[in-house]
Amino acid sequence: MIDADILVIGAGLAGLSLARYLVDSHKKVLLLEKSRSPGGRLSTRRSEHGDFDHGAQYITSRTPEFTALVNQLTQSGKSSEWAPDGKDSARPWWVGQPGMSTLGKALAQGLDIRLGAQATRILRQGGGFVVHAKNSDGTQTHFSASKIVAAIPAPQAHALLGPLDPAFAPLDKVGMAPCWTAMLAFDAALDSVPDLIRGQPGDVLGLIVRNGSKPGRTGETYVLHATPEWSKANLQNHRETVALEMIKAMRETTGLGSNHPEPVHFELHRWLYALVEKPLGQPFLANSDNTLFACGDWCIEARAEAAHQSGLALANHIISL
Repeated sequence: MIDADILVIGAGLAGLSLARYLVDSHKKVLLLEKSRSPGGRLSTRRSEHGDFDHGAQYITSRTPEFTALVNQLTQSGKSSEWAPDGKDSARPWWVGQPGMSTLGKALAQGLDIRLGAQATRILRQGGGFVVHAKNSDGTQTHFSASKIVAAIPAPQAHALLGPLDPAFAPLDKVGMAPCWTAMLAFDAALDSVPDLIRGQPGDVLGLIVRNGSKPGRTGETYVLHATPEWSKANLQNHRETVALEMIKAMRETTGLGSNHPEPVHFELHRWLYALVEKPLGQPFLANSDNTLFACGDWCIEARAEAAHQSGLALANHIISL
């Protein structure tokens, strides 16, 4: 049994932001993350043909707290501004340097994180809780804590916390959409294709990004995000069918048609909970005795900054107890 005062399930931006503020306030925090690296949708996939930011493509900042964090990351060389052809906003866009995953790794520095550990069950024990976790090697580990935070997508948080306390029933009303993501590399430049093309509702593709146009990237690499509508309709389709449809849509959207070269590298990733469609409408959830909590971008809106806001709001709440 491994003990912690506060156990945070999920080391995405919300969980990392929460833990960072709690640790800075001298709280003992342990994070569990089922993936091999922290950051959640701030993610980068490596390949011999180049790297792909296959989750969030960029971040923006509006609040003073998140702006200060972005400035800190930029000054330390972890972030750079990205101004692609096709940019459709006057607000600056920031990307991790050399990949989006750098942002999560920077926030994770100095935190106690168990990677490859997926929380599967939470049980009450005495005045606290025991969390059962399945490790990536197939073994099981048990953790005990007096406070538990689920900083994971709302449906997953509901599955863990719902059976323990009715305070988390509202999680069932939060709407999150999936996203099929394709990663392509070409051995020749697609000169006529803008760095960014945004699709319309009803299209197959919601976003086409020349990943190689970002600062510090090399190679003719592209990331395609399917629209929420198309991803929902094709969520259970065979991967080969999904791949063919997404490549066809790229040919049509870019106008290259039959002149579109074959990629030398292709990968697919399915995000089950990629985009917040119906947020909770409050910065976090807590039960009546302040022992169980949930936070995430889904509390506020579909932006990376919302995850940070949610984590910070919950951290301030816990510190005030």
